[in-house]
Amino acid sequence: MDGNKYLSEILDFYKYKVDNNLCTPEEIESASRVLQENMEMYGTIADFAKFYGVPEVNVRVAINSKLSAKPRRKVLYPFHKFLKIVPEKWRKNR
Repeated sequence: MDGNKYLSEILDFYKYKVDNNLCTPEEIESASRVLQENMEMYGTIADFAKFYGVPEVNVRVAINSKLSAKPRRKVLYPFHKFLKIVPEKWRKNR
């Protein structure tokens, strides 16, 4: 199994468990800690806009007014830091 399929299957299973309230508190804590401390994931303004279903201009405003992290190569922003500034109403759109 190649890396993409393996990672996709792991993430799909975690999503299944989360969506169906099957995770133990320990699993949630473990996954959260690993993702926050070790996972580097970057996205463009267009990626974030598509993911949250909002216009790119809204993402740009949020980044310019609230995100202190510097973009990587001037177009890629750290998702784990962007997550901290996402307005709640965007999450309801998902």
